[in-house]
Order: sequence, then C-alpha cells, then structure tokens
Amino acid sequence: MINLENIQTNESFSGEEIEYFIDDDSLIGEVYLDGNLIFQSLDVLDEEQLEAEFYKIFLTSNDQDLESAYF
Repeated sequence: MINLENIQTNESFSGEEIEYFIDDDSLIGEVYLDGNLIFQSLDVLDEEQLEAEFYKIFLTSNDQDLESAYF
C-alpha cells in the first residue's frame, strides 16, 4: 500500500499503483493513483521531470516501510 500526503493541502491518498502520464502534444503531465488523477503539472518534457515536480508536493510512504520500522 502506498500512502501519499499533499504537503500544501494536507490531503491524504492511499493506493496500490502510481502511474505517470505525459501528453506529448500539450506537455501536461499527470499522476494517477489506482486510476484516479491526483496531480497535474504543465510544461513537462519527460517522466523524470514529472516525478520531480510530484515529489516536491507529495510525501510518500509504503506500509512495508512502516512495518520495517516496528519489526
């Protein structure tokens, strides 16, 4: 399970799969969590740039990370 928190709005999301999508014509990058749009960025050229913009806004943790902290 992936847990995400938007540090600007304090919104939290949980899901299993993150997908990155870039429209080559409009250069709009989108991030989906389990098929639901959770982030958009303008003027994105590649997936690395989209990920960098995404992780400036979102904190992430996996349930596995939390389990390893306790066991």
